[in-house]
Amino acid sequence: MNKKVLKISFDYDFTLIGISAPTRDYRFCWFLNKELSFNLIKTDDIILLNKANEEIYFSRYHQFFEESEQDYFLIGNKGISGYLIPERKEIDFFLLIHNLNYQSERDALLQQINKMSITQTAFFIDANKLKSKENFLF
Repeated sequence: MNKKVLKISFDYDFTLIGISAPTRDYRFCWFLNKELSFNLIKTDDIILLNKANEEIYFSRYHQFFEESEQDYFLIGNKGISGYLIPERKEIDFFLLIHNLNYQSERDALLQQINKMSITQTAFFIDANKLKSKENFLF
C-alpha cells in the first residue's frame, strides 16, 4: 500500500517589526497608543509549551482598522520561562501587521517607532527566515 504524505505550508504574509524597548508590555503599549494614535487593547495571551511541558505566556495587544482592513498585533517576546522566538532574544516586542501593503507606509511606521523615546531600536524582520516562525500563527 502506498503512503501519502501531506505537506502543509503556511503563508507568512505580514509585516513584522522587531522592537527593543526594555520596559513592561503595558507601558510600551501605552507609548505606542499615545505616540502613534493607536488604540491597542489587551487580548488573550499566546500560550506555548516549553520542553518541560510547562505553559509560557506571551502578552498580546490588538487593534483592527476597518477602513484599511489592517490588523495590528503587539506581541511580547519574553515570557517568564522562555521566548516566543528564541533565536531573537534581543527583541522585546514584535509588531505584526496584516495588510500593510505599501512600502512608504511601512517605512513611515518604522521611523515613528524609532523616534519614540522608549524605543532603543526597531527594524523589519523577514518572518520566513525565522526558525520559530510558526509561533506567529494564532
